[in-house]
Amino acid sequence: MPRSGELVQWNNKGGFGFVRDAAGNDFYVHISKLAEGQTRPRIGDRLSYDVASGRNGRPAAINVAVAVAAPLPERSMADIKRPSGAVSRYKVGLRTAAATMMTLLILLAIGTDRAPVWLGGTYALMGAASALLYRFDKLYALSGRWRVSELNLHVVDFCFGIIGGLAAQEVYRHKTVKPRFVATTWAIALLHVIGLAALAMGWVSVALP
Repeated sequence: MPRSGELVQWNNKGGFGFVRDAAGNDFYVHISKLAEGQTRPRIGDRLSYDVASGRNGRPAAINVAVAVAAPLPERSMADIKRPSGAVSRYKVGLRTAAATMMTLLILLAIGTDRAPVWLGGTYALMGAASALLYRFDKLYALSGRWRVSELNLHVVDFCFGIIGGLAAQEVYRHKTVKPRFVATTWAIALLHVIGLAALAMGWVSVALP
């Protein structure tokens, strides 16, 4: 007969934790022992499970399923946007500066007839799409649902959505820590800054209708 207990510890990155039964006994839980179709548990979830011998002969939970999910903390987009002391103001400023610089370069290139108006419209449209993807990814992260893939975020940013992507990273305080993701974002931003600067200065040209 399956046992019942509360998940009292959980390492989401490592995929392991401990479930505690009514008698106060803790059993090791590994993500590989979740029943088919189960999502990652969260601390506070009531789990049903069987007990078997695990590593070193110690009892561990198997066939783990979430019987009663712990309530999600009530968070709104206002909470997401609220500045955090853990976020560097300097880094946030760089994102704002880069997005503003690209916007000004687009306006300069269009204003001097060195770039077509549709180019600005493309940046605006794709920027809005990128911002929405970051928003959805942040909300999905908070609710524990499937995330927007990092590849998709980068592809949309590369395809003229970088201004909206940088703005969304700042507003939602999202995707600003992981080194590889941050490095790729700045590489895309640098590529667009160089390209727009070349257009604005007349070093390259785009055929106008």
